[in-house]
Amino acid sequence: MQISLFVKLIISLLLGSVIGLEREKGNDRKQEMWTLGGVRTFALISFLGSISGFLFINKDYVLSNIISSFVLLLILIYYFVTAFKANSTGLTTEISALLVYLIGFLIVIDIIPVSVIVAFSIILILILSNKKPSKKLASNITKKEWNSFLSFAIILLVILPFLPNTDYKIKDIFFLKNISFSSSVQELSIVNPYNLWLIIVLISGINLLGYLLRKKFGSNKGIYLCSFFGGFMSSTLTNHLLTERSKKENEEDQNNLAIGNILSYIASIISVSFFIGILNSSLLMKAMPGIIFIILSSIVYIIFLKNRKQKKCPLKMDVVKEESPDLLLIPAVKFALLIISIKIIVGLVLILWGSSWFIVAALISSLTGIDAIIINLSEMAQKTITINYAILVILLINSFNLLGKWAYSWWKGGRKFSLLNFVLFIIVTVSSFVWYLYAV
Repeated sequence: MQISLFVKLIISLLLGSVIGLEREKGNDRKQEMWTLGGVRTFALISFLGSISGFLFINKDYVLSNIISSFVLLLILIYYFVTAFKANSTGLTTEISALLVYLIGFLIVIDIIPVSVIVAFSIILILILSNKKPSKKLASNITKKEWNSFLSFAIILLVILPFLPNTDYKIKDIFFLKNISFSSSVQELSIVNPYNLWLIIVLISGINLLGYLLRKKFGSNKGIYLCSFFGGFMSSTLTNHLLTERSKKENEEDQNNLAIGNILSYIASIISVSFFIGILNSSLLMKAMPGIIFIILSSIVYIIFLKNRKQKKCPLKMDVVKEESPDLLLIPAVKFALLIISIKIIVGLVLILWGSSWFIVAALISSLTGIDAIIINLSEMAQKTITINYAILVILLINSFNLLGKWAYSWWKGGRKFSLLNFVLFIIVTVSSFVWYLYAV
């Protein structure tokens, strides 16, 4: 929809006025006489930007540049005057004035949609109006926290986008291409650099989120919240993080980590059920009583662990320990390499022994997560396999996934955490197959 020049000028004036109002309310009263201006000044700056934009699209570049230079010069003069007279070296108001001028200019020249410019202006107003919260946030961030945030930004925004999202096969690896494998083995996918690094980003991100939640809500609540939301992304990755943490904790804190692990598992079951319902509603309806039974069994186990902990230490408060954020990059890389190894083994099993070994391949693959396998089973149910057989395989891979989580926690984690993980495996496996034998 084309917007007339008159409407664009009105939008420009309104946005400039609102930003000016925020600056007028946000400036320190002691320095009020040295302020750049408020509603009227910022409205005029945005209006001048629009006039300059109008001249620009009509190819009157000289006059457009004169207006732009005039506004820039006025803002610079204002900055130097206030820097000397009011001893203020802040640039917030000056940069806001430049952005307001740019907003007025861009609204008219139609390079960016007006809706995007309005959205940007609203974000700008929100940023400007949160001076005290942003200062408080900055004062609460330690050097180690800041370094961790920067490191995470680098692995997420600098490294990940530039990695090739391509599956490299055996035939593409220079030291393997000359070995005489069969054609099917040569086509076996080994690694996708983007997906490999994405696993590392997820592990680091979940761990950083957990640190922030523990700092905000206390140790216990932070672990519970992070684990539950982490479970929607990957309960296997979350179990890996909790395992790494458990070897540094005492028995009582390992109890809390185990509760977090159960919450992560429940979240993964909810997530998987959602995918099943989308792909095969008949399978979901048949499996729903069993899913509810498994979730309820897990909740009962959480209640048992919570009550047991409170009886042992009824007066202990939920406090945050002094700790520093850790992205766990080395453990994350090791875990990503483990996932690749399992993926290669599954591919070789299917190539060497065929689809008759599907269950074996599915069980091995479940060690890295159950989402992808269950999605495949949901598509296969009522087509190549029966619903009852699909449910049986889902229960098997679910139990095997929990068994793999326990094995990893026994290998790498704390003893108490590992034991409670094993109990979860027993509870879920028994409740799953009791339901299957009596209901399916």
